[in-house]
Amino acid sequence: MDYKYQGIILNKKDIAEVDRIYTIYTQEAGKIKVIGKGVRKPNAKLAGNLEPITAAEIFVAKSRGMGKVTGAIPINIFSRIKSELDALHRVFYVFRLIERLIPEQEKDEKIFKLFLSYLNELEKQETGNGKIDILTLGFLFKLLDELGYRLEAGRCVRCEKKLAPENNYFSIARGGILCRHCAAKETRRIKVNSQAVKLIRIFLSNKLENFVKLQVSSTDINYLKAVINESANWLAESPKMFDNFTKIL
Repeated sequence: MDYKYQGIILNKKDIAEVDRIYTIYTQEAGKIKVIGKGVRKPNAKLAGNLEPITAAEIFVAKSRGMGKVTGAIPINIFSRIKSELDALHRVFYVFRLIERLIPEQEKDEKIFKLFLSYLNELEKQETGNGKIDILTLGFLFKLLDELGYRLEAGRCVRCEKKLAPENNYFSIARGGILCRHCAAKETRRIKVNSQAVKLIRIFLSNKLENFVKLQVSSTDINYLKAVINESANWLAESPKMFDNFTKIL
């Protein structure tokens, strides 16, 4: 049976002598793995349309087991992202997180559209203006929300009282921000400033394309990185897998 997908290529892995397995996040079926037969041959044309960080229409023939790619038409190759080292580092971190946290063949059009919007917005940005960090962090908070890990940033997650302007902490085990009194009872917590808490609320309640309008200091970005790093390590259940995140962003 033949299938057509609109997808984003996340990863590729060489197998056998001339084949590859591709991991793709699709609008129609969520994350899938397909095989590209003969794509590593010198005269193979298909491989160029299946590079990671490419949005494409992908045609797959499938009967049993893993489907076989029969064609691919690029929609966006994201040439600016691929030419900017800072953007590449951020995107590949995002890809790793998606591969780790999202099971195969769980369709979610909202996540697909959010993912595509992130890449489209990132493609417009230039390195050095800080917007790459803001877009990536905002996307990650929204992604966690869509995956069912919404972080409470409006009030203390333990006592449910309104948060004071300062001396607040983040607890991934509790799923949000703690006041200083409740944080004293938690063994795993990290300090956050008031602006970072405000930004988390903004990220969760606004469209991703609006994030580039935000003016965010490097201090606030570092607090947000720490929250995402803690969340990724906790959810992936592999502390060593994401411990370089703060160095990547």
